[in-house]
Amino acid sequence: MNAFVLKILILGGTNFLGPHLVEELQKQGHEVTLFNRGTQDILFESKVETLQGNRDGNLDALKNRWWDAVIDTSGHLPRLVDESSKILVNATKHYTFISTIGVYANFHSQDIAENYPLAKLEDETNEEINEKTYGALKAACEKVIESYFPNNLVIRSGLIVGPRDPTRRFSYWPLRIAEGGEILGPGSPKQSLQFIDVRDLAKWIVSMVEKQKTGIYNATGPALPLSFEELLKTCSQVIPSNALVTWVNEDFLIQHDVQDWTELPLWLSYKRNMPGFLNVSRKKAIQEGLTFRSLADTISATIEWERQNRQEDIPIGIERKKEQELLAEWKKNNKS
Repeated sequence: MNAFVLKILILGGTNFLGPHLVEELQKQGHEVTLFNRGTQDILFESKVETLQGNRDGNLDALKNRWWDAVIDTSGHLPRLVDESSKILVNATKHYTFISTIGVYANFHSQDIAENYPLAKLEDETNEEINEKTYGALKAACEKVIESYFPNNLVIRSGLIVGPRDPTRRFSYWPLRIAEGGEILGPGSPKQSLQFIDVRDLAKWIVSMVEKQKTGIYNATGPALPLSFEELLKTCSQVIPSNALVTWVNEDFLIQHDVQDWTELPLWLSYKRNMPGFLNVSRKKAIQEGLTFRSLADTISATIEWERQNRQEDIPIGIERKKEQELLAEWKKNNKS
């Protein structure tokens, strides 16, 4: 616990990263206020002040207040970020914006650093959030923050994984290993992976806010290169299972209309021409104190949370019938 207490406002705070930020801030003894629509009931260990409102037209609860720092986890549209910034510009001395590595113009290169060109909207009035616009909208939000807050910290996170992950992109693999049997491994076992445990990210963000750090940082991990094969092997070491992985050629998967990233999470087809998406530089953040827990810890905590908290069996990834049919055809066509 810190000797000094900060008053922190979190915009959002009830989805994925937000609750972990709240827990870490409370652990360090800080006072937390949440501003959101109040649509999710999250119980925290200590009292949290909640201000109910909406970034789109209902910001009154933010007026005439002061916080030592603001952490914005819910800024997606530059127009709405601008509206809240008009109120908060005189309400804080430090502003942290949670952005994404998706802001970069492309991922043709590997080891992309923070000064790489950013994506731009073809139509600046477009507020539709989809795969094509998400990164450019976030980049535009960054510019809004920079224009209002001299002391701003921009965290460009990579794929965030761990307990409470609503996307289950990472969770698919520990769950699939736990299920056992023959598993379809997509493409090359040597494909590089990057992601960051939400608990590591939250802890580091809080430490950066406490130090009033500014600047732009890619925030992803792990510290050392990690391959797809290493991920699945570690899953098998952590989770008791009879799983056997069969690696299937990318062209075969593409020919059979298997969707990368959704049907087989974390796999990115070479046809996307994005070799740098899971290969960005995290050197600057590591130099500023970002550390990573073991992969085994992340896997264990993820599957434990999934088993304890999933209220319904939400399907993720490729259907088992389709997976097994693909494996059978692959082996039939590739008998040694």
